[in-house]
Amino acid sequence: MRDVLYYPARAQLAAESLPDDLKELGEGLLYLGNCITEVRNLAGSLSRGELNIPLPTPDNEMAATLKALHATLKHLTWQAQQVAKGDYDQHIKFMGEFSEAFNEMIAQLRERRDSLALEMETVNRQTQELERSNSLFEVITSNMSEWIVMVDKETGEHLFANHTVQSVLTSDVFEEQLYDYLMEYARGMGMDDEPRSEEFTLISDTALQYFEVTLYYIKWYQHDAVACVLVDITQEKEEYNRLEDAAYKDMATGVFNRHYGMKTLEQWLAKKEGFSLIFIDMDMLKYVNDVFGHQEGDIYIQTVADLLGDISPMAVVCRLGGDEFMVLLQERDKRGRGMPELLEGLRNKLIDSSTKGENGEILYNRSLSFGIVDVGKDNVLPANEILSMADERMYEYKKAHKKERRV
Repeated sequence: MRDVLYYPARAQLAAESLPDDLKELGEGLLYLGNCITEVRNLAGSLSRGELNIPLPTPDNEMAATLKALHATLKHLTWQAQQVAKGDYDQHIKFMGEFSEAFNEMIAQLRERRDSLALEMETVNRQTQELERSNSLFEVITSNMSEWIVMVDKETGEHLFANHTVQSVLTSDVFEEQLYDYLMEYARGMGMDDEPRSEEFTLISDTALQYFEVTLYYIKWYQHDAVACVLVDITQEKEEYNRLEDAAYKDMATGVFNRHYGMKTLEQWLAKKEGFSLIFIDMDMLKYVNDVFGHQEGDIYIQTVADLLGDISPMAVVCRLGGDEFMVLLQERDKRGRGMPELLEGLRNKLIDSSTKGENGEILYNRSLSFGIVDVGKDNVLPANEILSMADERMYEYKKAHKKERRV
C-alpha cells in the first residue's frame, strides 16, 4: 500500500501466492490499489483539462466525486461552446462564485450583442440612405457642364465619371493623364480636410487644356473617395497668357522685356540664388539701321534674339532695349558649360550669318559683345550694380575686339 501511494510504478502484490487465509486480504488490497490508481489518473487528467478520457470502473466508489466533477466540467464545456456560437441564454446554477461570474459575463455579452445589432441596423439604414444619395448624385451630375470624377483615394480606382467627362475621354493616354493628375492631389486628402482647389494642364490630341479642380473627401458606397469637380478654364488661361505676354514679352522679338528681366533678377537675388548675368550688346546696329534701313536692323535684332535662346532652354533671355540684351542663367542649369566659350561660339555663328550683297560680298559684319558676372549665393550687391558691372565688362570686350568689326 505504501508503494501504491508513493511509488505506484513498483507496486506489486501476487495475491495467488499468499496463504489461503491471506488471499482474501490480498485481493482486497489489489482492489483498493486499483481504485487509488484510477482516482489518481482521473484527478491528473482533470487538472490538465483533459475531459475526453476513459472513466474509472463503475464499482470504484472512491472516484464517484471526481466522476461527478468530470460530468460537470463536460457540461460546462458544452455550455461554453454554445455561448461561442451565440447562445447567450445559458446559465450555471451549481458552481457558486464561478456561476455568478459566468452568468454576469453572459449578460454582458447579450447586452453587447443587442447593442451591436442596433448599431448594425443603424449602419444598414445609413448605407441605404447613402446609396440613394449617391444614385441621386449620379442623376443630377450626369449632364452638368463641369467634369465630375470620383476616385478611390488609396487605390486610384475609377468610381464615377459623369457624362461630360466620358464624352471627352477620347483616348487612353488622355484618360490616364487625367487620372494621374487627380490621384496626385487625392492621396493627400483626409476626412477632416477642407475642400481645396488646384490648377493643372492636360495635353489633348489638339491643344493644351487648363482646368481648375476642387477636391472633396467623400464616402462613396464602400470606398474612401475623393470627388473632383473640374472646371475648364482654358479660355480664361489663354487670355491671361496673352495679357502676360503683353506685359512681360518684347513684342518685336518674342523674348522677355526689360520689366520681366529686372523683376526676375531681383527675385533671384532675394532668394540667394547662384546664377550668371550676361550683358550683351549688338555691334553696329546703328550703322545697319542708317545704311540698310530699320527693316534690316529688325532682322538683325531677331537673329540675335533667336541665337541667345541656344544658350539654354532654362535661360531667361530679355531685351533691355535697342541693341542690348540680358541673359540670366541659374547655376544648376549650366550643366558644367563654360559661358565665355559658349558665347564665343554663338558670336562666331552670328558672324558667319553676316548679310551679303548680290556678288557675295559681306555688306557688314554681324557680331555681338558680352560681359559676364557670376553671382554667388553670398552676394550682397544690388541689381543695378551687378548690371553695371556686366555692362563695363561688355565694353571692355567691345574695345578689345574693335578691329574685328568692319563695314
